[in-house]
Amino acid sequence: MAIVHLATLGSVTCLAQEVLDEAPPPPEMSREQWQDTLKASRERATQMRRERKGLPIYQQSTAKDLAEEASKRILEDDSLLPGDIVSTSRGLFRFQGSPDRERRPDDFVPVR
Repeated sequence: MAIVHLATLGSVTCLAQEVLDEAPPPPEMSREQWQDTLKASRERATQMRRERKGLPIYQQSTAKDLAEEASKRILEDDSLLPGDIVSTSRGLFRFQGSPDRERRPDDFVPVR
């Protein structure tokens, strides 16, 4: 039984080899085709650089900018209730405004 199995395995391997031998060779590019492809790629890269040149460059935010942005968000937070204390870039403040109306600067009192 094992001999029959090995014989079958051997014939499958030979059949696979024949299929590989019959496959056409991979297409190759001529030197001119390669140069044309390379030239087209360079032109695309140049065009992409030109298009990006017109876009604004975003600078990384500094710690001070991030603190100011966080302070602004907390002062505009709709979930604040009277007595809540918030930490901002300018210190600690207690909210004493009404949660139902728009925030005003005098809604926040510095905490000593």
